Amino acid sequence: MKYRRFLSLSITAILMTSGGGVFAASFEEYVERLSSHPQVETLLTKSEATKSQAQGALGLPDPMLMIGVDNLPVSDPEFDRFLPTSKVIGFNQKIPNPVLLRAKSDKLEQLSEKQKLMADYTRARLQYMLIAKMAEYKSAKTRRGLINKQLKFYKELEDTFQGQIESGRAVYQRFSEVDVERAEAERKLNDINAQIASIEAVFIRLIDEVPQIDIPKIVDASWDSNADAIYPVLISSQDINIAQKATKIADAAFLPNFGVNAIYKQREDGQNNSFSGEDWFSVQAQITVPLWASKNQKPKLKAAQDSQRSAEFAYDDMVRQWKAQMEAIRAMRDSAALNVKVLQDKDHAMEHKVRASQRNYEAGTEGLSRVLLARIDRLNIQAQLAQLKAIHLSKAAEFNSNIVDGFTVAVSDTTKE
Repeated sequence: MKYRRFLSLSITAILMTSGGGVFAASFEEYVERLSSHPQVETLLTKSEATKSQAQGALGLPDPMLMIGVDNLPVSDPEFDRFLPTSKVIGFNQKIPNPVLLRAKSDKLEQLSEKQKLMADYTRARLQYMLIAKMAEYKSAKTRRGLINKQLKFYKELEDTFQGQIESGRAVYQRFSEVDVERAEAERKLNDINAQIASIEAVFIRLIDEVPQIDIPKIVDASWDSNADAIYPVLISSQDINIAQKATKIADAAFLPNFGVNAIYKQREDGQNNSFSGEDWFSVQAQITVPLWASKNQKPKLKAAQDSQRSAEFAYDDMVRQWKAQMEAIRAMRDSAALNVKVLQDKDHAMEHKVRASQRNYEAGTEGLSRVLLARIDRLNIQAQLAQLKAIHLSKAAEFNSNIVDGFTVAVSDTTKE
């Protein structure tokens, strides 16, 4: 008996800890998962690869070793017949311009920093997407419950009108209108079910599961219209820095490259001591001269300078574009917040109207249809309210995601209905 109980507990533990069976306990855990999302990891891996390239750019090229013979006669290949015949060993080492190497390395380092910044922005955008989908998911499930309630009320209305028709009252037109409204509610319900399935698929793509936690409270990030606090603008400024590094590369190309050659020749004494076989040693230093700079380095330098100006113009355009876009997002966020307050007040007023209709119905001064229609109207308002709450949360998260360190999520608090 004890063995069976132990086996049962063991199986339960395995099922609870197996993949897909454990849900995150907090929003912070989901944020950690987003930090290892393939989109983020791709950029971070590229950044590390570029950083390694920057380190490699400082290295010298491999030296070239050579071994052979010089002036060996073909007819009688001996090393003691002719004075210039020798065995040769040597090496050649090219030494590129160190300023140019440093400039190329600096450009790659700057590109690595840009890729890190892009990874941070991608992480923030994924967090925005998760919050927006959680809000949309909650809104869809809320509206699905409201529509199911509406369908029950429509059924009661049809029964009420059916009874009135049988009693001889002329309510055919209203009966037909209710039937159309009920069909529209069923269509909306089908659309919402499809929407919920689509959102769940997005959750799987983002965090590998459908979240079972409440939506975190999003604190509206403060922004003083400083464009340099916006991710896309910062990324664009990195393009300027990269272009400046490219200009330094083109400028450093005017400086010389160097090289060293060394050769050691081993000789043998001539036959019958006809010549001395003393060994020879040769060393050469090389330096390039920018003789064709007007056709080579100068056009490349001008191209780099033009590219730098182009990056500066693109940055200016990005500043204007994102200032306007952030103002638009903030306006939509604040408008949604105000509309939520309006609909909350309207819902409160409709609640009193429903209660008044219920009291009149119980007093016999109004029919049941008035009560049911008032309840349906209130459910419509509540459905609009659920949509607006989702829009407000989505816009707040989108606004925050574009600002560096813009996400301040109070995970201990959850959004209120």
